[in-house]
Amino acid sequence: MELKAQALFPSVVWSTLFDDHTTLNKELLARAYELRNKDPSGVSRTNIAGWQSNNTIQQLPEFALINRRILQACERIAESQYFIPGLTFDHQAWVNISPPGASNQIHYHANCYFSGVYYISLDAPKCGSLFFRDPRTASRMMPFPATKQTPFTASEVRMPPEPGRLYIFPGWLEHGVEVNQSDSDRVGISFNVVARP
Repeated sequence: MELKAQALFPSVVWSTLFDDHTTLNKELLARAYELRNKDPSGVSRTNIAGWQSNNTIQQLPEFALINRRILQACERIAESQYFIPGLTFDHQAWVNISPPGASNQIHYHANCYFSGVYYISLDAPKCGSLFFRDPRTASRMMPFPATKQTPFTASEVRMPPEPGRLYIFPGWLEHGVEVNQSDSDRVGISFNVVARP
């Protein structure tokens, strides 16, 4: 008997590692801490024991290069997925600084096509992984009795952070970041992207 498998409605996570991330991240790290020094309270959303900036760094010239790259990556993804030609991509972005013991609770981002994170600084592997939860809520009623996870049986998937790596995923895909168990801050930039005619 021949069985043919066909994946339906896949949840896709795209990533890329920037070649010049060492130089880029050095500058971004300094700017991230400057933002925190100006606003020590920050914003409280999904961060637990961490710090988040306002979601306005897309307006700041010192973040222009990373903002441009985020939009370029999303435009390439949209093209690969046959989005309507000629769309204008806009985004909101913010800095996350997660000291030892901090995490980001599981959540999703409403009203956007893409979300993601760019990692600036971290101490791998103890800094905590980015994780995604199976969006098929009905699948949690009866987990599969598998001895090894596959893309079909997994209920959560973890992806290790890496300085210079950009992750992009659908805004509706539930995600979080594990507790930072290292001795250093985990610093990144998160974002939401929309596309308009």
